[in-house]
Amino acid sequence: MRMRRKITKTVALVFLGVLLATLPGLVGCAEEEEAAEKEIVFGYLWDLTGRASSAVVPMYDMMMDYLQMTEEEDPLPVKIKVITYDTKSDPARVPPGYVWLKGQGAIMMSAAPHDTELLRSRFEEDGIPFCNTSNMLSTLDSEWMVSVFGPVDSQIEVLMHWIMDTWEDYPTKPKISFVGLGGIPFYEAQRDMTRAICELYPEKLEWLRDEMPPSGTMTWAVEVSRLKDSDFIMIGMSGPPLASFIKEARTRGYENKFIGPLESFGGFWALVKGAVPAEDLDGAISGNYMPWWDDEVAYMLELKEYMNQHYSPAGVEEIMATTGPITGWAHGMILVDAVGRAVDAVGTENVDELALLDALKETNMTVEGWGNPWQLTEGLNCFAQTVRMYEYRTAEDMWVGISEWYRPPSLGG
Repeated sequence: MRMRRKITKTVALVFLGVLLATLPGLVGCAEEEEAAEKEIVFGYLWDLTGRASSAVVPMYDMMMDYLQMTEEEDPLPVKIKVITYDTKSDPARVPPGYVWLKGQGAIMMSAAPHDTELLRSRFEEDGIPFCNTSNMLSTLDSEWMVSVFGPVDSQIEVLMHWIMDTWEDYPTKPKISFVGLGGIPFYEAQRDMTRAICELYPEKLEWLRDEMPPSGTMTWAVEVSRLKDSDFIMIGMSGPPLASFIKEARTRGYENKFIGPLESFGGFWALVKGAVPAEDLDGAISGNYMPWWDDEVAYMLELKEYMNQHYSPAGVEEIMATTGPITGWAHGMILVDAVGRAVDAVGTENVDELALLDALKETNMTVEGWGNPWQLTEGLNCFAQTVRMYEYRTAEDMWVGISEWYRPPSLGG
């Protein structure tokens, strides 16, 4: 693992490799310059302006910050060039985006988990590794993809077991419902897992119903009226629809618990807090694969130290309103570590798709504050494989850890 400290520059859109100085007549220096021109193109196929952009853009920016910090302090002998394609959360834009990035020379890519599922047959056939931030159970066995986090479905498992373990009113069973956006496999998989757990433990859980209106829904009168009897509403959605649902549910009299995965609450917390009165968020429960901003652990302390040195106080406050930057920093760490080891293994000029894939799979990093080392285990292509429960407490205005780290059953727990 390559360790780095502080720099003086802020976000850069492209992480530039060090340019070696040359002197006329020095053949050795000229050869070093030629070697330094080796460029690794990393394609970033994400929603940068659509429904999910409020979480994706901070994630992207902090990944780029980490790459820029690397360039300033401990540069790699290759250039990592990041190019983007904006999907706008439109599935129709995903295949042409992949083709365009490939045409621009991308030999490694990243995409949203459901978009990766859509592209799986293509990138596996093309031999292009995907280094993602999150995953789905359906792609957990892909040989050409790794992710920072485990599947969102697995977070649902831990959330549901937490409900069973903490419900105090047995033999009365908690009533569980799910709300998400229809026609999007990412949310449908979460709905299916929620219902499956209820059906697996009928003596402990009561499945009430699900509501899956079309993507872009912003008014929820019908859905709220159908979900009002739920003790827990599992929320699987992103962006403005998430915030509008929570606000309307409280306005229309829903008094019980909201619960959901990192990809709902953590990624879009700034939107939710901006739209919903703080007292209406008290007691919300989130399952996270990673630490939260308020955790006093080395990973978070180093990230916050970096931000305090390179952003204004207002900028730091804005950054800490979402988990996107926490994810992006981890993504950058894994990318830089893998590229560096690929160069060590095959030499600068021989770094290709397979060398990058091999290096990603051999990642082994212990990062204080996460529930397990970033290391793949047999049959699992995700690094963070444990989940911790967090509760939002209005009085303290913070998410508080309320459990240990748990390995979901689908990940061998």
